Amino acid sequence: MNSAGGRPGDGTPGGDRSPFPADGLRHDALLYADDRDYRAAVGEFVEAGLAAGEPVLVAVPTARLRLVGPLLDSLDGVELADMAVIGRNPAAIIATTLRGFVHRFPGRRVRVVGESLWPGRRPAAYRHCVEHEAIINLGLAGQALTVRCLFDRSRLPAAALADVAGTHPWLVSGGVARPSAAYRPPRAVLRRLARPLPPPPAGVLTEAVRPDGLGALRAAVAGVAEAAGLAPERVDDLRIAVTELATNALTHGTGPATARCWVAAGDLVCEVSGPGELSDPLAGRIPPPVTGVRGRGLLLVHRLCDLVDVHVADGVTTVRLHLELPAAPLVPAPRSAPDAVQGGFVRPAPL
Repeated sequence: MNSAGGRPGDGTPGGDRSPFPADGLRHDALLYADDRDYRAAVGEFVEAGLAAGEPVLVAVPTARLRLVGPLLDSLDGVELADMAVIGRNPAAIIATTLRGFVHRFPGRRVRVVGESLWPGRRPAAYRHCVEHEAIINLGLAGQALTVRCLFDRSRLPAAALADVAGTHPWLVSGGVARPSAAYRPPRAVLRRLARPLPPPPAGVLTEAVRPDGLGALRAAVAGVAEAAGLAPERVDDLRIAVTELATNALTHGTGPATARCWVAAGDLVCEVSGPGELSDPLAGRIPPPVTGVRGRGLLLVHRLCDLVDVHVADGVTTVRLHLELPAAPLVPAPRSAPDAVQGGFVRPAPL
C-alpha cells in the first residue's frame, strides 16, 4: 500500500517518524488538504501499524470510507467503521468504539485513525466533537493506543482548526509529529466549553419527577415524540433514556427534579433538571468498572441519543438529550404559489 509519500509541509505523512513517548496514549492530529492527502494519510498510518504488528481501526465518515476502502479491503488486521454511525453522538465514541477496540487486544498496542469532525457535520455536534477530542486525553491516558485524527484544513473554519490544536498534544506535518504549542489541559478545554444551555421554550411539556410517576412521565414524553414524527424504535430509545435520567435524579439528586420535553430545530429534546452536582467529566463517557453498580445510566443515555448536554450551575445539574427527527419530505409547491420557494418544492407545514 505504498502511497505517494508526503509532500513537505502539506500535512501528508511520508513515513511515521513521530517522536512519541514509548508507552501509553499517543494522540495527534493531521490536517489534510484534499483527497490525495487523505488517502496518503490513512494509507501510510495503516501501513506503519501493520508493519509493527498492531491491529488498526479506520473510523471515518461514509464518503471517506468509499475513498479509502479500496486501499484497505484486502488487508488483514484492519477494521473499518463508519464514523457517521458510531460517532452520531460524539460523546459515545470512546465508550462504544475506542475502549472496546483496545480491550479486544490485551497486551498489544493498537492504532485508530479517525475523523470525528468533518465539513457538513451538523453544527449542533461541533462542541461535542471538541469535548470528545479533549476527553480522549483524559479517558484513554495510559492505554497502549495511537489515535490519529484527521481534519480538513481547506474547508473547516479557522476556529475549528484552533480547537484541533488545543485538544491534540501532537500535530503531524510532513510525516513528523511535533508538540502542539496551543495544546491545553483537557479540563481547561471542558471548562471553556461549559456554557449555559438555552432555556426551554414557553409552554413545553413539564412534569415533576416522582418515584411513582415514571410510567406517566414515559407516556407523556412519548406522546410529544410521536406527535413530532419520531420513529417508533426511537420513541422506545427516548422512553429508556428519560427513565434513566429520572432514576438518576431520584437516586443521586438532593431535591425535587423536573422533566421537560419539546421540539426545536429538527430535534426532539428532553431534559431532567434538579439539585445535585455531576462533577466528573468522564461520567457517561467511560464505562465504570465491571464490579461497579453506578454510572451506567448516563452511559446508556449517550448510546441511545444523538446528542447529550450536561450542564452544572449553582448546585443544579441539567441533562438535556436530543434525538434528531426525520426530515419532512419534499412535496410539490402549489401552482398558485410558484415563487414560494426556489425549485418549486416546499416542506409541509407542521400540524
